[in-house]
Amino acid sequence: MRIYLTFTFLILFVFQISAQSINEKIENLLELDGTIRNIENLITQTIDYQKQNNIGISDNYWESLEQKVTKKSLAEFKKIVKPIYSKNYTESQIDNLITFYSSQTGKLVTEKQPIIIEELNLPLMQWSQNLGSYVIEEIENRGKNESTSDEKEKFETEFKEKYGLQILNLTDLAIDKENNIGDLLVDFGKTDGKKDVTKIISVKNNSNKEIEFQEPKFLSNEEIKFDLGDKPLGIGETRDLKITLIAELAENKSYSTSSINYNNGNRIQFGIKYDAPAKEISFEISDRKLAIKKLKQDFSKPYVFILKNTGKKEFHISDIELDKQIAYLNWNKETIKPNEETEIRVVFSKQLIAKQKNTNLKLKLKVDLTKGEKGGFSSFANETIELIIE
Repeated sequence: MRIYLTFTFLILFVFQISAQSINEKIENLLELDGTIRNIENLITQTIDYQKQNNIGISDNYWESLEQKVTKKSLAEFKKIVKPIYSKNYTESQIDNLITFYSSQTGKLVTEKQPIIIEELNLPLMQWSQNLGSYVIEEIENRGKNESTSDEKEKFETEFKEKYGLQILNLTDLAIDKENNIGDLLVDFGKTDGKKDVTKIISVKNNSNKEIEFQEPKFLSNEEIKFDLGDKPLGIGETRDLKITLIAELAENKSYSTSSINYNNGNRIQFGIKYDAPAKEISFEISDRKLAIKKLKQDFSKPYVFILKNTGKKEFHISDIELDKQIAYLNWNKETIKPNEETEIRVVFSKQLIAKQKNTNLKLKLKVDLTKGEKGGFSSFANETIELIIE
């Protein structure tokens, strides 16, 4: 009798599933697998958060609000989800999922899932932090492993076939594992920022024609200087290609791509790497303190501070703050290149002074200088100076 009843129940269950539309089946699945329950919990948490931040509103209101929001949000959620399920599952697969989540095992999965997620919360947070540490460690150590003799031999063979050149001093250089561009890594290492550093690529022309080397046109860096020779490299001849890091221009850790072009249309692409000290912004100011004269008219004469870039790197005035809003400012907002001067002009206003009821005309200017081109990406350093009119 029990077997008969079970068989009858299964027939009715299968018949009920078959009679449903695909959208109804998806809604049924969302109920069975716990998705709807999780969304309802999320809505409750959102309401509770607002309840804590809006003390004084009655509990009846919050209960009514939760019912209203739940009805509206669930309908919207189902509208979003149904097309995605229809796209990724066939109707037969949805039927199988409904059957599974209606079984004892499926119900167990749905019941235990929130508990497992909660218990995994802290371990997963630690795992995520460890993952981030592993990735950072690998990035910091990239390219530090020495190339094996097999790797070097393979590189030399492929380099010769590709460019017609043999590198005679590969032991002094490195294969570019760091940026994976396939060619050399010219690593200047950690520099003192005072002396230029030169690296040499010693090459032999193993092709069947002369090779004329040219400096890069598009991948050039101002801190890198090339000495590639002033005449073509003959067949079988050797030459030292010199690449120099200009100490006064290089700063901070840097990795960039450069190339040496030559006359058959090819180019030797390689990485440039160095670790140089950060350079301070270098400037002169005509006066840091100016004496104010009695204000006789609506506007004072301009008080002018002259700022000169005495360093090797360009910078710009990124901002100027006044400690009292009793004057008007004017300054050049463009980049100040080495050896260039710029003016900061200050004009006092009788109307602004009266408006703020200020009798003390001493004025401080907080001037922010930022290294690099205005609007560019080379801003490594900032400096703030104080100017005074009293």
